[in-house]
Amino acid sequence: MLFSSFGQRDDVCCVISGAAGLGIQTVEDMLARIIVDEGFCIFGSREYMSRVRGGNNSTELRISSKPVDALIDRIDILIAMSRNVRQNILERISAETVILGDRDELKGELEDGEAKFIHMPLSAMAKETGGAIYSNSIAAGALLGLLGLDTEGAAEFYRSRFAGKDDVVGKNIAALKAGYELGADLVGEKGALKGLSGKGKYGRTIINGSDAVALGALAAGCNFLAAYPMSPATGVLSFFYAHAEKAGAVVEQTEDELAAMNMAVGASYAGARPMVTTSGGGFALMAEGLSLAGVMETPLVVHLAQRPGPATGMATRTEQGDLELA
Repeated sequence: MLFSSFGQRDDVCCVISGAAGLGIQTVEDMLARIIVDEGFCIFGSREYMSRVRGGNNSTELRISSKPVDALIDRIDILIAMSRNVRQNILERISAETVILGDRDELKGELEDGEAKFIHMPLSAMAKETGGAIYSNSIAAGALLGLLGLDTEGAAEFYRSRFAGKDDVVGKNIAALKAGYELGADLVGEKGALKGLSGKGKYGRTIINGSDAVALGALAAGCNFLAAYPMSPATGVLSFFYAHAEKAGAVVEQTEDELAAMNMAVGASYAGARPMVTTSGGGFALMAEGLSLAGVMETPLVVHLAQRPGPATGMATRTEQGDLELA
C-alpha cells in the first residue's frame, strides 16, 4: 500500500515542483482552500527563483488534523512536473516518499532512487485535455486523488477564478478529473489523509505572512504606510493599497527607501501612527532617517522582512540575516 505508514502520523507533507510558468501558485491557492474546507489545518510555503523568468519553483503544503506553525524535513508526496528538481527537495526524499512524474520528462532524475516512483504521463494527458497549460490542473487532480479528497471544491474554484470563460473552465475541470482518476486509482479508499481526523468546518481563514503583518498593523491603529517596493516586504505594501480607503490609512510608494523613512518620521511628528516596510538592503539605506527618528525621539514602526542579508542578498529567499544589523 502506498500510504501504509501514514496512519500513525499527525500530518502529511506534499510538494509540487516544476518549471516557472506552470501555474504552481494557482494550484497552491486552490488546494489550500479545499483542504481547509475539509476541516484540516495547513502550513504552506512557496519557493521561487530570483529571476524574472525561468528556473524551477515549488510549493509545499503541510496538512494536519491540528494547528501547525512550521514546515518539516520529511516529504510524503512529491509531484514533479518537470526536470531539475532542486537539491534541497531531493535531500528530503526517503523510501516512504511517493513520487509522481512523467518518466519521459524526468529521464531517470527521480525514478532510480529508493522512493516509490509512479509514472504519470503528464505531457500526453495535457495534450488530450487542451495543451501543456493545463498540466497544473492534472497535477492538482492527482494530488487530490492521492489525498482522498473530491474534486467539487476544485471545480468551483475554477468557475470562480475564470468566470465568463466557459471553455477555459471546462478544460481545466477535464484536466483535473483526468489527474484525479490517476491518483484515486492508486490508493482506492486508502487516501493519504484517511488516517487523519478532520476537525470540521470552523470558519478558518487562510492567510499569508505579509497579510498577517498588514492586518496586525491596521488593527493596532497604523494609519500611514510609506515604502519602496522590495521583496519579500512588498506584500504588506500591496495589502495596504487594497484596503487603505476602507481602513482610513494613507499609503505612499516613495522614490527610494530613505524617502520612505523620512516620510514616516514626518508623519509621526504630525501625529500619525506610521510604519515603513522593507527588506535588508532597503533597511540599510534607511539608516540616516532612522537615526533622525532616534534623536527626535519620534516613534515609528519598521517592518523588516528579512532576506539572507543584511545587504541585497537573495531576493526570493528568507532568513534571519538582519538580526544583528537591526
